[in-house]
Amino acid sequence: MNVITDFINNGQKIGIAVSGGMDSMALLHWFVKNQSNLNISITAINIDHNIRKNSYEDTQFVVEYCKKNNIRCLTYKLDLKQSKYVNNTENAARLARYEIFHSLIEKKELDFIATAHHAEDNAETVLMHLFRGSGLKGMCGINFLTKQGIVRPLLYTEKADIKQYIQDNDINYVIDETNLQSDYNRNFLRLEVLPKILMRFPQAINNINTFSKNASEDNSYIEQNVPRLVNKDNEVFIPSEHFQAHSSLINREIFDAITQLGVTHDIESMHIELIKSLINKPAGTRIDIKSKITAIRDYQGITLTDKKINDYYDFEIPFGIGKFLLPNGVLKIELIDKIDTDFLKNSKQLFLDAELLPKDAVIRYRQSGDIINKLGGGGKVSLKDYFIDKKILARLRNLIPLIAKKNIIYAIIGIAVCHDVRITNKTKKIYKLSFVEDDNVENY
Repeated sequence: MNVITDFINNGQKIGIAVSGGMDSMALLHWFVKNQSNLNISITAINIDHNIRKNSYEDTQFVVEYCKKNNIRCLTYKLDLKQSKYVNNTENAARLARYEIFHSLIEKKELDFIATAHHAEDNAETVLMHLFRGSGLKGMCGINFLTKQGIVRPLLYTEKADIKQYIQDNDINYVIDETNLQSDYNRNFLRLEVLPKILMRFPQAINNINTFSKNASEDNSYIEQNVPRLVNKDNEVFIPSEHFQAHSSLINREIFDAITQLGVTHDIESMHIELIKSLINKPAGTRIDIKSKITAIRDYQGITLTDKKINDYYDFEIPFGIGKFLLPNGVLKIELIDKIDTDFLKNSKQLFLDAELLPKDAVIRYRQSGDIINKLGGGGKVSLKDYFIDKKILARLRNLIPLIAKKNIIYAIIGIAVCHDVRITNKTKKIYKLSFVEDDNVENY
């Protein structure tokens, strides 16, 4: 059995993910057998996904084996009903499992955690990604070593070699009966698709894995040439000129932007193509990706964000004097007697004639049908057209506080006031409006 140990240094603490099945028991046995030569400490990690009624029996098997062989063993029992991915059991189990693994490594309880993924697992993963419409990154298959510290020492070992190792060393293991059912996509590939492929193409597993290695090398080269994007306040901006690059580069750039916003699984080429299509759309056009990310065509490119565009639609409070906590900042309203006109011209604060503003005005955010009488006598226009004329980015329009009565807008905070409440030489009382966004509220 070919077990790769290039990642190990003397004295390290290695965790072995052990379900009790053939593959993980073979891996655990091998590491225990070679523990002294490698000069490492071993910890078995068993996770009961609590999907099957008798899953606890597998945990008991692992615990008893570890006790008999003097192996430290950590056990966990999951409640996948609490997962936000409850409708996708496979995904929920995988994410919960790796959350535990990553936590153990982050807390420095272990240096690496080894899983028993082997060559057939990698071939299945490549095919799964291919059938789902994945790009080159998906064709790389399973990583031998992740940046978080998850390692697959058996990744280039064939299942037949593992079976032989089990027989040669007389290793007991348990059988998960759900692995013999074709309900899950991976089981369908393993039980029904791959056997038929191998009957016609005996070298299919080796060839798929060779392809996967080649794809990984190509992918590495592309990643070295992809511009680095910055996630700022859960927004990632891709400039228009980037879309003129080779499709392999912009595809990867978009993929990286999506993953930066927390979507790391089941990203398909159709999602990439949808986002790319926005570059030819008018500013303000937007699409939702997997109900988690909104991609918006801005004036100078495309912004991806996980913010809900209409989060503040129902927010409304009465206008008054004082400090008001808004969903995205603090609005301070003061009543003053006069203001220096030069300061007025250069200030980013807003000033309204207090006697002209309706007494029942409210503080809220944009709604359909809003209109504003443009300052300077430009006439009434829809708020949407006003934003377009002023080139206010589409992704920001629903995040700007307004002073309004019904659908009449009297002030766009930080931007402009309505002609009807402008300061004139007849003004006696003035409202001074100052808005500080969340990032700067602490000392305001």
